Amino acid sequence: MKIANKLIEVLSFGVETNKSKDFADKIIQLNLIAIPSLLIFIILAIASLKSSIPVSILNFSTFFVALVLLFMLYRSNRFGSIGLGISYIFAIGILVNILLGSNNLMLLAVTMLLPLMFFSSTTFNKASVILVVFTALLTIVLFILPFIGLPNENIFYENRYFISVGFIVYLTALSLLWFIRTKQLQELERKSIELQNDIKKRTENLAKLSHDIRTPLNNIVIISNILSNQIQEEKLKDMIDTIQASSNNLMSTLNSMIDLSISEMPKDSDVLVPFDLQNTVNNTFRLFSTQSGTVSFSFKYDERLPKNLLGDPVKLKQIFLNIVESIIKNKSSQKVILDIKINKMQEAGDGIDIYTEIKTNTPLLLHHADGVSSTTLADSSTALSNQVFIEMLDLKIAAKLIRENGGKLNVKLTSQESQINFNIRLLKVPTSLKEEIQQPEGKGKGVDETVPVTSEISKAEKLPTSDVSLENANVLLVEDNLINQKIVLLSLKKLVKNIDVAVNGKEALDKFGTSKYDIILMDVQMPIMNGYTAAKKIREIEASTNSHTPIIAITANALMGDREECLAAGMDDYISKPFQIEVLIQKMRNLLEANR
Repeated sequence: MKIANKLIEVLSFGVETNKSKDFADKIIQLNLIAIPSLLIFIILAIASLKSSIPVSILNFSTFFVALVLLFMLYRSNRFGSIGLGISYIFAIGILVNILLGSNNLMLLAVTMLLPLMFFSSTTFNKASVILVVFTALLTIVLFILPFIGLPNENIFYENRYFISVGFIVYLTALSLLWFIRTKQLQELERKSIELQNDIKKRTENLAKLSHDIRTPLNNIVIISNILSNQIQEEKLKDMIDTIQASSNNLMSTLNSMIDLSISEMPKDSDVLVPFDLQNTVNNTFRLFSTQSGTVSFSFKYDERLPKNLLGDPVKLKQIFLNIVESIIKNKSSQKVILDIKINKMQEAGDGIDIYTEIKTNTPLLLHHADGVSSTTLADSSTALSNQVFIEMLDLKIAAKLIRENGGKLNVKLTSQESQINFNIRLLKVPTSLKEEIQQPEGKGKGVDETVPVTSEISKAEKLPTSDVSLENANVLLVEDNLINQKIVLLSLKKLVKNIDVAVNGKEALDKFGTSKYDIILMDVQMPIMNGYTAAKKIREIEASTNSHTPIIAITANALMGDREECLAAGMDDYISKPFQIEVLIQKMRNLLEANR
């Protein structure tokens, strides 16, 4: 197999690098037959120099003409005419060689290659007709040799019956084999086209399903984020955070369905807010209190840990929700007891490493691809088996979030119990934030007046010009869905004073032509004119004015290639639904700053 691949690579002469695959495949196939034929003709030409000058001249001519046509084929896209021309040159060369009295048996080798050459250079039906004509001409030439003065001892005349009948049998067998091969290839091509159409249809349906789910899910995420910032009561705030965590898990599941990464919000891991770790974990477990007949908890918290830490409580809830839900789904008994321990590992600089262990009193069932569940386990200490368990227990969401937070998820399973542990790093609460936390409720800085802190946004807030720029910017929101309009307007009203709304791409162009905007938030799927077309037309208008208005695509299209399509249409950035509003704000700040 390796030798065959190497031979094909040598005989292709690199043609596959500068031609379409279909065209390159045809040339390579013809090369495999034409190049050996060229070598035979040059050998015949050299061998005939002493015995017959006319035969030698003929073979040299055949060699050079076929070689020229072959080089022309490499440089052109007309495979049919040139490839067929090469085959004709060899066919004429064979017949004239016999007529001129060539006595070299190597001519039979190129005669046997000729049918393959015709089948490779044109359609089956056309090649069959040509080869029937060639067979008739070959038979006539073989049987009229004595009548045109050629000696009877000529090897082709002496074996004329064997050559004629043998070639007819060979051609018939080869034609039938090629016919079957052609038919099989056509059937495979038909099935391939049907499969491609089916995949395209499924992809379109999946894209529509993804779009339809992402749009309302985005509204849930943003509204819950706004409520979380406005509600002061700890119990209600915790419930809102749980809604956010569940929404993010649903988003991750959706992304898994469409073979994307587990999360579409890479900057969410940068969200930093002070929170009570013990209460956050306790309240997460309390969600399962209604399942008293199914699961119970034993929770031990390391008292050395500070009461408040800086991090993302929503992401932390996602991790615990994913793990506990997986345990309940894969439990091997009616009731499972979870023993949870959260300990302080080490303290370094402004961070604290935390180790969490969740142990069950019963083994977990592993669901195999064939639907069989088992608790019989091999050695689970290897990295490979750890990853397999994560996949089989559907802990990919937790594993990814933990990995993003500088930790690692480990799963140890035995036939008696199971243990899931992980480490993460949280930050100490800065002194300035500690003072705010300790202020009486309602007297501190209102949560609804600020945006949840992210590492990137914090850097931007150190630049007062960026805040002023965002506050005074003229923003055009292009969105056809009224609910989505309200959600974005509600999210941005505290930070941006001037926001105009257009319900489709055409209206956006009209507004763009009469008003000056600093940034545009563009939906993609809209009636009358979509976001791609609107962005392209805006860029065409700007080309004559030497100006540039940043455009951010806000869309529920999140399949592979959607981001690239938005950027290709002239948009500057892309954010897929559902998104955290602070991520959108940071993108707006970055583009406004870059556009100065």
